[in-house]
Amino acid sequence: MNEYLIGFILGLIQGLTEFLPVSSSGHLVLAEKAGIGEVSVLNNLTLHFATLVAVVIFYRKKILELLKKPKSKEMKFILIASLPTAVMAGVIRFLLPDTTEYLPFFFITTSFILILPYIIKRKDDLMERKLVLTSVIVGIAQGIACFNGISRSGTTTSVMRIMGINEEKCASNSFLLSIPIILGSCLVEILSSDGNFHIDGGTFIGMITAFIFGLISIKVFVTLLKKNRFYVFAVYTFFMGIVAFVYLYVVR
Repeated sequence: MNEYLIGFILGLIQGLTEFLPVSSSGHLVLAEKAGIGEVSVLNNLTLHFATLVAVVIFYRKKILELLKKPKSKEMKFILIASLPTAVMAGVIRFLLPDTTEYLPFFFITTSFILILPYIIKRKDDLMERKLVLTSVIVGIAQGIACFNGISRSGTTTSVMRIMGINEEKCASNSFLLSIPIILGSCLVEILSSDGNFHIDGGTFIGMITAFIFGLISIKVFVTLLKKNRFYVFAVYTFFMGIVAFVYLYVVR
């Protein structure tokens, strides 16, 4: 398959699934196992970086506001939550580098996580009273989502909804939390690449595609969250769990 077409397909998958609560990494792993592109952490990170740029563009006013107020509650939340995430990401990265065999289980786990806010939800905003506790819990939740198949946006948003945080804050907090962890991951991979890190034509096309569709998916995510329709994605990820199981354990 042509490298530019592969780049476009992978960028399309990343852009559409990164911010919707369906696990972009899980979809990319399935695509790569199906022969669309090569299994490459560096390639996946370039696509993640492209969608990270989409976050920065979409929330540029919010980011500038936070930079002007580095001691604000929201900035403290992001910094504190990033710590347990970084620790868990490091452990998973170096001790459990390949968990593809558990992909069906992780997709279905995402389904249950997305359903939880419909079953459990606080009436008051826990973040207003216990900032550190809330930050640590959300950071751990984001760390768990480092496993392919568990949605980062879905997990962090669900946990925050359970804690009584309103939908608008859930969306912005979830996306802003992605910035330090993706930047950190990119830095680690680049430093450990032995100078072999480079962006070819197909990768560049993938990044542009991921960026464009990333902006679209952020808008869709925010809209559906406000309408309280995340159950749709719970059904979808459960279905993807079945698809992953059939492909990994029956077809192959």
